[in-house]
Amino acid sequence: MADYDAQAALDDIRHRQNQACDEYIRHVSSRSHSLLAALALFAMFASFDLPRPWNIAAALLGSGLGAVGLVIQQRRAPVRRKVAGVEAVFYVWLGVAFWVVFSAVLIAARLLGLPAPSTLAAAVVALASLVAGNMIRPVVKAIARRDGHR
Repeated sequence: MADYDAQAALDDIRHRQNQACDEYIRHVSSRSHSLLAALALFAMFASFDLPRPWNIAAALLGSGLGAVGLVIQQRRAPVRRKVAGVEAVFYVWLGVAFWVVFSAVLIAARLLGLPAPSTLAAAVVALASLVAGNMIRPVVKAIARRDGHR
């Protein structure tokens, strides 16, 4: 095998890795998955304002929506890949950031005496998740590509 054949094969492998990464990012950040995740977040966080039997039902509904969304996302994925360490840490950080936003809006709503503060905070978190989904796509893409080339 000549040097240029080996280099061409390596270039082709890198090109296919980038194609797979792009397809993974496109699938994970699709609008339908983002909307389902935002609805699940809203149902789970808004359940804190509901009375006793309904709060459990709303939390179960939100958890169920989240679980169904993850199952559908995994089953329909055109590319399967494992989430690497840095990417997993990023997703945990994102979850903590949403929890901090929820807590900050909840505290502000309670201090202002607004009705249904958890529902207001849940709506802010759901909208923030939709906005963040579009904004963090390049970051997730860079992390996935970096982890794919190790």
